[in-house]
Amino acid sequence: MSTFNIIALVLVVTAIFAVINDRYIKLHRTIGVMLIALVMSLLILFAKWVGIIHNDIMTEMISKVHFGETLIQGMLGALLFAGAINIKSEDLKPRLIPITVLAICGVLISTLVVGYLMYLTISIIDGVDIPLLYCLTFAALISPTDPIAVLAILRSIGVSKGLEMDVCGESLFNDGIGLVIFTFFFALAINADTMSAAEVGLFFVQNVGGAILLGAMSSYIVYLLMRSTTDYHIEILLSLALVFGSFQFAEWIGVSAAITVVITGLVFGHLVSNNMGVKSRESLYTFWEVIDEILNTVLFVMLGVVLLLLPTDINHMFLGLLAIAIVLFGRWLSVAIPVSILKKWYFFSPRSIRILTWGGLRGGLSVAMALSLPESIFRDYILIMTYAVVVFSIIIQGTTIKKLAGKSSEGKNRYRIAELNQLNK
Repeated sequence: MSTFNIIALVLVVTAIFAVINDRYIKLHRTIGVMLIALVMSLLILFAKWVGIIHNDIMTEMISKVHFGETLIQGMLGALLFAGAINIKSEDLKPRLIPITVLAICGVLISTLVVGYLMYLTISIIDGVDIPLLYCLTFAALISPTDPIAVLAILRSIGVSKGLEMDVCGESLFNDGIGLVIFTFFFALAINADTMSAAEVGLFFVQNVGGAILLGAMSSYIVYLLMRSTTDYHIEILLSLALVFGSFQFAEWIGVSAAITVVITGLVFGHLVSNNMGVKSRESLYTFWEVIDEILNTVLFVMLGVVLLLLPTDINHMFLGLLAIAIVLFGRWLSVAIPVSILKKWYFFSPRSIRILTWGGLRGGLSVAMALSLPESIFRDYILIMTYAVVVFSIIIQGTTIKKLAGKSSEGKNRYRIAELNQLNK
């Protein structure tokens, strides 16, 4: 099956699932299409188990898609840019420090807690033995959160703008941080090597600092090019070149491509919103909104059918359940510690910890990182743990966050600093 045939089939299946969800199931689109794809995958597995079918086109298609490479190399840049470009700098600025602390410290706390707890408790499963560095690799790839589905739900609840910024901003930044930490621990696991404190510091400075610098410079250069034309078609083309060009260049020079694209989206969005004409802004935002919607829907369908490639014995299933409990605890701790410290200086809604914990959905990036690991028994373990956490977070957490969050209390959602009160409107 050719690449074009695979793309066509994925788009057709995605469109059909989206219509079914819109007409009958009526869940949030990304949750609904993933649920349908998951049910379809389970039916295919059952049909294979009872001998009704032996080979199916869906399994063949998924095995050839190279999901990890497709997302990380193809879709991730566009998804991160589309999310970042819509964040207004005036909304982000008052929450920049809390978001940065949540993204960096939160991922680090979650990685260490989840990694060590998995390593200590995994011995209760007969025949399963995963080295510490692989447990930390799993913890790094599962710690980043995905705001795609939960943001629409949070807006319907009526949370403060500040809390909305915390969820969205943290998710955008921790994707990049998570990729950097994942790369770090995976390199250690593969090379069975150690790094000095100076080497570790240089690794993170190069990946994060270099990405910030590259993202800001790339955005400004493309913005200057856009000012030389009034053709919105060329402006859209330049934005595409900015996203994919900066992503690939970042990988080529050895800095974090994900952080580069996030910074690119934030800086570019600020420059466009404050200095470009109305038609240019509307054209760009509409284009990237459509790209975002299409890629997200396709991504969640692919997440549903990835089940066809996973091992399904009892040990793997129990390992997945154990991972769900430990990852939830790690997420709660990674939110509760920073929020408890930061609330001395910054306002946090009484619902912040529970919403940030339960609303910390995992998505396609975690599965993509797991699939990018080389073939080994440890990869199978990590893949099933990752998939179990992702499915639980999207299907269970995504559909129950509204009830858990409770009703909005307008009077309590006020910032202690007058400048920040506007973010609560």
